[in-house]
Parts: sequence; C-alpha cells; structure tokens
Amino acid sequence: MKKTVLVLLFILGLVIGIISGIKVKQKRYDYEISEINEYNYFIYMENESFGVINKKGDVIIEAKYENIVIPNIEKDVFICYNEEKSEVLNSNKEKLFSNYEEVDPIKLKNVTDAFSYEKSILKYKKDGLYGLMDFNGKAITKNIYDSIENLAPTEGKFLVSKDNKKGVIDLKGNKLVNIEFDNVISDEYYTKENEYKKSGFIVCNKEKDGFKFGYIDYKGKTYLTTKYNEIERIQDENNKTYLIISNNGKYGLYNKSKKIISPEFQSIVYDDNLNVLVVQKNKKFGVYSLDGKKIIEEDKDEVSSRGIYLYVKKANENKVYDKQGKEVDINYNRTIYETKNEEYRISTILNNNITYYGIINKNGTNLVEEKYRYIEYLYNNFFIATNDEGLLGVINSDGKVILDFKYNLLQKIKGMQIVQAGMQDNVKTEFYSNEMKKVLEIEKPSIEIKKDYVIISNETGKKYLNSQGNEIQDTQNLENKIFPEVIGGYQKKQTTLDFIYYTRS
Repeated sequence: MKKTVLVLLFILGLVIGIISGIKVKQKRYDYEISEINEYNYFIYMENESFGVINKKGDVIIEAKYENIVIPNIEKDVFICYNEEKSEVLNSNKEKLFSNYEEVDPIKLKNVTDAFSYEKSILKYKKDGLYGLMDFNGKAITKNIYDSIENLAPTEGKFLVSKDNKKGVIDLKGNKLVNIEFDNVISDEYYTKENEYKKSGFIVCNKEKDGFKFGYIDYKGKTYLTTKYNEIERIQDENNKTYLIISNNGKYGLYNKSKKIISPEFQSIVYDDNLNVLVVQKNKKFGVYSLDGKKIIEEDKDEVSSRGIYLYVKKANENKVYDKQGKEVDINYNRTIYETKNEEYRISTILNNNITYYGIINKNGTNLVEEKYRYIEYLYNNFFIATNDEGLLGVINSDGKVILDFKYNLLQKIKGMQIVQAGMQDNVKTEFYSNEMKKVLEIEKPSIEIKKDYVIISNETGKKYLNSQGNEIQDTQNLENKIFPEVIGGYQKKQTTLDFIYYTRS
C-alpha cells in the first residue's frame, strides 16, 4: 500500500513538474512593451539647436545640440547628438552610461509617428560590438553583435548580425533565430490580442541555384529548413500556422512541419474571405480546404470568390458553391457579402453592367431591395448608401432614410462609431453619433484619432468625442495624454509625422 502511494506521488510530482516546465517555457517568450501613460519630457528648439523641457515648461537640458532623441518620454533618458558624437543625460544633467562607447535608441522601421523608437530597450556599443540594455543601464545581452536593428513590424524583436550572418533576439535577450542566415524577415502574423508578438520568421540562405527559404516559429522552433524557392504564411481564421511553399515551380501546403498538400500545383492562392485554397493544375482550377480536403474538382476553367460563395465556370456552364463545396441555387450574377454584424448581409445583382446593392438578413430574407448603387455597413442597424445621382445618405435595415441623400462625403471614422458627413457647397462638416444624432458641425476640421476618443479641431478650438460620438466634457485627463499645443511659454511645432518639438511663444 505504501509503495503504491509513493508511486502515485512520484507520478503526480512528475506531471506537476512537466506542467510547470511548460508554463516557464511559455513565459520565456512573453514580453511586455513599455506603455507611455505620462508625457513628462519634450524637445524644444532655440537658435536652431535642441534641448529638453518638462511638462511644466521648465528647461531641463539647454538647447545646444544638433539633435536629441527621447526614446521614452516617461523616462529621463535623453540621447543628445553633436556632429558624430553623442552623450546620454538625465533630468539632473548627469551623464549616463559613460562606461560604454555609444548608447543609441533603436528606430522602429515603417513607423512614422511621435513614438518611432523602441520604448523598452536601448542598444550599447563596447569594444566595437553591440548589445541590448535597459533604461537603467543594465546589460540585457553581452556585446557580441556587429549590428542590432528593429525587426519590422514587431516592436521588441531585433535583427542581429555577426560575421555577415543574421539572426533574431527579443528584448529579453532570448535567441529566437540562430545567427546563421543571409536574411530573416517577419511573416507579419498579427492578432488583435498579441499584435505581432507571435509572428514567425521566414529565413533565407543564398545557394548556388538561388535563394532558399525556410520557416521558424516565434519560439525559435524550425518547421521548414532552407530548401524552398518561396514560403508564404497564411493568416487563417483559426490562428494555425499554415505555410504555402514552392519547390521547383510546384506549390504545396504545410501545417507547421506536416505536409498537407504535396507540391504538385502550378499555383495555390489562399482566399482569406472563405478560408479556402484555389489551386491550379494543367491550366485548370479547383478548391481545397486547409486540411487538404478537395472541395471542388480541379477541372474548372475558372474559379472566383465573391462574397460568401465560389463562382465556377466550366465550358458553357456556370455554377455557384458554398465554401464546403455544396452547390447553391442563386443567380450567378448575384453576390452576398457578410458584414461585421452577423444579423445583416449586403446583396448585389449585376443588371445591364450596373451593380445594384440591397440588404438581406442572415436567413436570406430581403430587407432592402437591390436599388442602390452602393451600400456599406456602418454600425448598429445603419448603412451608408449611394443613390443613382451619386449622393450619399444613411439608411437603416428597414430601408428608412436616416440621413438624406445630399452628401458628397460620408464615412465612418476608423475604429469609432462616429460618422463624418460633408456637402460640396457647404464648408462645414457634420459629425454624427452611434445613434445618428448630430453632435458637432464645424468648418475645416482637423481630425486626430486616439485609442478611445477623437479630437476634432480647427482655428477656433477643439472638441473631444468618445468612441460612441458623444462629446467629452471633462478633458483634463485627456490633455495629459497628448502632446499639448502649449507648454509653459512654448508652442508645439510638427515638421514631420515623427518629429514634434516646441519653440518659445
């Protein structure tokens, strides 16, 4: 009995150890990008030179530098440049990190806004080689790299080089890709929850017969070695890693390292609308699912995807199929589009070479007949529509006109439930809430979109609207989170999208 208990305890301990090991391994590849909650320091210019002021307008660093970079404006770490020399200062004008030859910010590639540098990390140079360090001067990696640069489009991942070979590390110093490739690029895999953190890597080496590609996931696991002519990662709806590969002109499909479709096709094109693959073989077309199941035989003259259906031509016969390969009984010239609201769909019909739009519900019942030149879903049960005269208005799902057809401009502000409307003969622009109530009318507005609100301004002032389109009365906290127009006796200037500074009023 005691022996049995001991065996069970041993097995339990082993299972707990394995689970703990998995959690530790997963945590290893999790990292947090620093967020900016307080705007503490700003660059100012005087006599064509740059310095630093704080949020009260007090001068922290005198304007005597050709350039200054504040990688994270919460932290008092200022990298100041004159000619080819640089020094790092804090808010007490103390020199920082003088034990290194150089300390530099890391520029984010393909980013053109005021936060175009890595906010969590710096790079240092010692003995002619580079490493990563935090803002307290603690080395994250040894100085072993010939170069360190941001790996676009991912903040927190870095392309490093040594002896003309490249690899990838993250801001915790984890090695993700060994330094043994001629080039490494991100597969740009994106989710709203993790953004680009779980994007993998397409690696490449130059061989005698050209460039060969392979694939490594975000944890550094090799799925495909460098033996393929092309590799494309599919951004599928199930967040799985599917890879379209090409070898000697033939295309196939892998799920991680598992072969799903052998490389026997002249082309494979992923349709992200229906989550299927359109394949070509011997100048004929067919359709496969991502698990390798044949949906439509590859003997068709043409396969196209429109809306929620597949439209197929073979000889003189036209047919419509759903994404499971089941034939659908609808007009070949009719198309059904899903909207962001599962209750509604937009339908179109081609008539005398003119496309007319209407609205149906999820069961296929007609709600608005196909009589408009264009319809686009807004939010709730509202839709933007275009009439025969080319004017824009808003209708609801019952076909009732909510905003008259008199506008030349009518659009939803990105990420918000706010509509912007304008007429050609009127200098004023109108703004409507998620309930289609007019909340603002303003001349020549400038629109600045924030995470959960919008700033609408002109020469006479500014208004703040929340994501539902309602005016925000208490804006004090919001002002603390943006670059204010005035700080003390300094006025904001912006020469480019990624360079904001202040000058004396």
